[in-house]
Amino acid sequence: PLADVRGHDGIAAVIAGAHEQFPGFEFRLTGAVDGHHDLARFSWELVAVADGSAPVAGFDVITLSDDGRIRSVHGFLDRVPAGA
Repeated sequence: PLADVRGHDGIAAVIAGAHEQFPGFEFRLTGAVDGHHDLARFSWELVAVADGSAPVAGFDVITLSDDGRIRSVHGFLDRVPAGA
């Protein structure tokens, strides 16, 4: 929700920015991906490898094109650290 990007490079830049802001953290799914026709949703957390804390969590909704590739991603933040 904090960026409006297009293409592989744009998505990679957003993920790289999160890793720069939270070094030593990784994105992890928090449940199964739920799909319906051309839509899918999934929840995730940004987890510290060192201690398992997860200061950031959210969920994304994706729309798939006819060939199964991702057409759009809409992200929502459920938990963010104070001051972030």
